[in-house]
Amino acid sequence: MDRVEFNKNILLLKSVNSEEYETGFHSLTTKVDEVLDWLIELEAKETNDEVKSRFIELIGESSNPKAIDIIISALSNSHNKVRMWAYSSLKYSEISECNELAEKFEKNNPNEPFL
Repeated sequence: MDRVEFNKNILLLKSVNSEEYETGFHSLTTKVDEVLDWLIELEAKETNDEVKSRFIELIGESSNPKAIDIIISALSNSHNKVRMWAYSSLKYSEISECNELAEKFEKNNPNEPFL
């Protein structure tokens, strides 16, 4: 995916229109590892918590160590939905270390509404 196509899908991902959001999300899901650095860059700059949660959800589709580090740091985000997607990414990962981190999060944060 080139940068122009990526940017087009990011605009769709940021849309409040659910169909546009889904189109952007699914277009990026299949290319997460290819565009991971761009996603990480955007997630770091994002100030809208809803959009940040969408970036975390996408980044969570990758098993790249860079992605896992971003997901782990998102567990301490002040926005509930960002934490939820970070937790879900770890919980449902095929990497046992990620599953263990999710279990640790569960034990240390029993009052999280999404647990």
